[in-house]
Amino acid sequence: MMIQGLWLLGMLAGMAWWVRRDAEAYRRFQALTCSGDRQRVYWRWIAQSFAILVGASLISLWLVDGLSPFNTFPSAFEQAHQALRSPQHDGSAESMAGMAIGFAIGLAVLLFVQWRRIRKMLKPVAGPADALLPRNRREAMIVTVLSLNAGFSEELFFRLALPLFLFHLTGSLWIAFGVAGVCFGLAHAYQGWKGVLGTMLVGGGLTLIYLSHGSLLRVMLIHAVIDIMALLVRPAITRWIGRRNTLAAAGA
Repeated sequence: MMIQGLWLLGMLAGMAWWVRRDAEAYRRFQALTCSGDRQRVYWRWIAQSFAILVGASLISLWLVDGLSPFNTFPSAFEQAHQALRSPQHDGSAESMAGMAIGFAIGLAVLLFVQWRRIRKMLKPVAGPADALLPRNRREAMIVTVLSLNAGFSEELFFRLALPLFLFHLTGSLWIAFGVAGVCFGLAHAYQGWKGVLGTMLVGGGLTLIYLSHGSLLRVMLIHAVIDIMALLVRPAITRWIGRRNTLAAAGA
């Protein structure tokens, strides 16, 4: 228990250092104009986040005998899983239809939210996170890798390793997932307080999906898709609408 407590203190101290360092690095990144410099920073972020989050996840899981994240669902989360699991969640046609309807509704809500943002015609660097948007095809390719890495490494740490580790220390799922959710939001502090709150809300939704379905791979994929939508799809649609409006105004 002492080793686990020391490891927790080390992780919290390391996270505080990372958040501060990340905010400073992002401010420098916002000032970059050369695509080559931006690409190097992208790759550095990918390597650093993968090494730090996956490394911390493996150590945390090892300390609580939980090194089987993909083929088993932690028994520590089983109570929450049973509480959130639908009685019809048995793989039947009715269950699959319900899942499909739920996915369609969620997708419709996501598209509605994105459409409102598109209609506002955001400028290229209108918000704190918009400097991340790729400016050419090479950057778009790297941002895709960045999104996939975020989906994998962040979900492994914030949805499995950290909550499981905290549960073994506190015995409370509420504390475990609550603290992990706050940490997940603070890890995006470079986006400002709105970004932190928004990230915490998204993290809460991902936590519910994970606990109800018991699939870490599912939330990894959803996380990656959300990032790809925000960093690649939405900006592409925004640019297309902008060009069309410009052509329409010129022809008027």
